[in-house]
Amino acid sequence: MIQFSDVYKRYPNRHEALSGLSFNIDKGEMAFLIGHSGAGKSTLLKLIALIERSSHGQVLINNQNLSSMPQRKIPYYRRQIGLVFQDHY
Repeated sequence: MIQFSDVYKRYPNRHEALSGLSFNIDKGEMAFLIGHSGAGKSTLLKLIALIERSSHGQVLINNQNLSSMPQRKIPYYRRQIGLVFQDHY
């Protein structure tokens, strides 16, 4: 289960990559992430993988709140998920 509730991601240069994003993906459900360049697709995946943290809002993965996860638990969390990033040449 993946749940985003009113998630924002703002970078130090004041660029807002995500603004008020909310959605649910239930267990066993399939979803496709599509959009134009700069739409926030990579940012969304980085939030799920805890490569970055949201500026505001709540990200739940399997009922686990990523917003409050301590740094020391991140490696154990990442062992439960899988992401494949596109190679850039």
